[in-house]
Amino acid sequence: MNFYKGFLLLLLTVISSFVMAQIPSDLSGVKASQISNSQLQQYLSQAKANGITTAQLESELLRRGLPASELEELKIRIEQLESGSLPVSDSTAINSERPALNGTRQVSKTMNSMNAVLEDIISKRPKIFGSELFANANLSFEPDLRMATPKNYTIGPDDELLLNIYGANISQQTLKVSPEGTINVKYAGVVNVSGLTVDAVTSILKNRLTRYYPGLSSGQTKLQLTLGNIRSIRVILIGAIKRPGTYTLPSLATLFNALYVSGGPAENGSFRKIELIRNNEVIETADLYDFLVRGNQLTNVRLEDNDVIRVPFANLLVTLNGEINRTGIFELKPEETLEKALEYAGGFKSQAFKGRITGSRITGYERRIVDVSGDSLAYFKLQNGDEFLIDSVINRYQNRVRISGAVFKPGPYALEEGMTLKQLVNKAHGLREDVYNGRAIVVRTKPDLTKQYIAIDLKPILSGQDNGLYLIKEDSVHVASIFDLRDTVTVTINGAVRKPGTYRYEEGLSLKSLILKADGFSDDATGRGIEISRRKRDVNVTQPGSDIVEIIRVNDSLDLASNSADVTLMPFDIVAIKEDPHYQKQISVKVTGEVLSPSTYSLQSREERLSSLIQRAGGLLYTANIAGAKLVRKKKEVADTTELKRLFASVKKDSSKTAAGMAVKNTTEVAINLDYVLKHPGSADDITLEEGDELIIPRINNTISISGEVFKPLDIMYEKGKSMGDYIDDAGGATPAGSKKRAFVIYANGSAAKIKRPLGIFRSYPKITPGSNIFIPQKPKRDGFDVGKAGIFISAITALITAAALITK
Repeated sequence: MNFYKGFLLLLLTVISSFVMAQIPSDLSGVKASQISNSQLQQYLSQAKANGITTAQLESELLRRGLPASELEELKIRIEQLESGSLPVSDSTAINSERPALNGTRQVSKTMNSMNAVLEDIISKRPKIFGSELFANANLSFEPDLRMATPKNYTIGPDDELLLNIYGANISQQTLKVSPEGTINVKYAGVVNVSGLTVDAVTSILKNRLTRYYPGLSSGQTKLQLTLGNIRSIRVILIGAIKRPGTYTLPSLATLFNALYVSGGPAENGSFRKIELIRNNEVIETADLYDFLVRGNQLTNVRLEDNDVIRVPFANLLVTLNGEINRTGIFELKPEETLEKALEYAGGFKSQAFKGRITGSRITGYERRIVDVSGDSLAYFKLQNGDEFLIDSVINRYQNRVRISGAVFKPGPYALEEGMTLKQLVNKAHGLREDVYNGRAIVVRTKPDLTKQYIAIDLKPILSGQDNGLYLIKEDSVHVASIFDLRDTVTVTINGAVRKPGTYRYEEGLSLKSLILKADGFSDDATGRGIEISRRKRDVNVTQPGSDIVEIIRVNDSLDLASNSADVTLMPFDIVAIKEDPHYQKQISVKVTGEVLSPSTYSLQSREERLSSLIQRAGGLLYTANIAGAKLVRKKKEVADTTELKRLFASVKKDSSKTAAGMAVKNTTEVAINLDYVLKHPGSADDITLEEGDELIIPRINNTISISGEVFKPLDIMYEKGKSMGDYIDDAGGATPAGSKKRAFVIYANGSAAKIKRPLGIFRSYPKITPGSNIFIPQKPKRDGFDVGKAGIFISAITALITAAALITK
């Protein structure tokens, strides 16, 4: 039975952990009709078993958003269940018009939500101090079976003793204590050892064996008696304990070992007066708080066979919450006070309010509030069920003033009697050099907590003529800086510098100093034609075409050390450094595949063409597929807007099939006729190359690939004169989902062709060349009947008929 109870407890713990991980915070969609009477009864029974009242449940359900109307319906059903007027066994109330599967899922979701609320309430309840001692898997209180033999260990039946004689004489014996409590020792005969300690039996054996081993008396021979295998004892645990019953333990087991095996005291069991009963007499009363608080194990005595451990019910439980080091439920003895309870709780936290503690007490029929002043904690007597909340200190200061702004040490300071504004400035180590000496602002808090702003003239204070305003508690002084009263001034440099961007403006900043801030000219820069765009403050807004900026042009060299042509900048100037038009970077293109020397080449001129590149690469190999040659070119950025970039980024992140078909490519394939280009170099088909171009010359491929919606996608050998339809038939033909009339062919050079219908009657298949890929797409999916579209179509037809009738008249 104990095994099944333990298994059920473990199962509930696992379920609770799972539910707690998914506690819903919104119950607005829960319906009372989705919970059957049996489920509601089970829910209430579980709450009652955990000591949760109906009022607590109602409060938590409302806090999580359960509609008041649904809660009222639940309350009526609860009252009917408790009175017996409502049957418990019924079917789950689901709207019969809904599919059964969806209804079952909704009911399961609702019950999970309700159970989660219950588990949340249980998890937030304060724990009994000491209960974690028996719930800690890393602390088992197992007896140490490899310890040295205790001299006061009491020997009993089934113990195994090891007798070792060494020195001038040597002898070893293993002695098993019989059920009668005797051992049979060589030379000494039968010795009764039951109820004797190891020390006592050692003395008896030494006396009996002295005449057989004379060295025992002179010390030349030694006798040692130790424990081998120890016996088992039976201990009975009763009372307010989690798993009462009879337990078999090693004879070295102690009181704490037995308590741990039984799960410890129950929720209402006592931790302060656990009784150890031996031979019908209480020989020890253990207080676990001595161990929990002070580490004292004096009451952790060794057990004997047929000992009884009784855990009575706790008579005085007090709950402490708030600003203490250890919150929970504490058991107190009748003579202990609230001060002792706080000691068990680890004392106050640093932010705790110690002047007064407020709590609640249960009277005969209701609760009442109790206030305990800080100086009476040592005298306040507690009652069972008392609850106390230790609050935090008030978030205010009794002597604080603050200063901020242009002082060296801004922050809060202690207010002294008669303290003036000048004294506060001196505490803050004086005013900074950037102080605005016109005025400061003092924000004063009135007794009714409203704010008053007081403007202070700083000039008399700075000159020493006046000490300034007398300060009061919570005054806040702000001394303005000259930088606080100005816009953030910047200058910008763009173009051919190493770090273009916006920089902070400082007085006296020149053009060359700004270029140094930008890490100097870039490699392609020129000092000629530098433009400085400067704001105008006299723009004629009434005259069309009037200048809105002043353009300053500077012609200089790249020598930043020279002061010639250096211009002093003004706030918000924009500098443009031009690139040298006679300086050109190399343009690189790549040739791969069936050429003599595939590599990356730099163009000799910006007009170099395909034919020239192939000639520089050593020409084509005999294995080159000229018809399949293609040119891969990087796409040019047509637009560079934020919105366009965001759309491309969203397509890249999308993992759907639609996005997969819309994969963003940075390159495009240019279809070329290389055979014609080589025969007619310099013609219009001989394309001018660009940066990043890649010319790919594939190897001759005499196969045709058929893929898509065909029964057997495959690659087959090219046969001259064979049509596109013949190749599709070789692949088993199009599947029912394939659209043969939309089939198309992709040639080796990247170009494509589809089936044509001259005059709309006959099909004209594209020509098939070696290396081609025939693809059969899917048939387009047809949408279902759309009533809206049908209505629009009918309206349009009706309008046409009406118009035709009017015209004929």
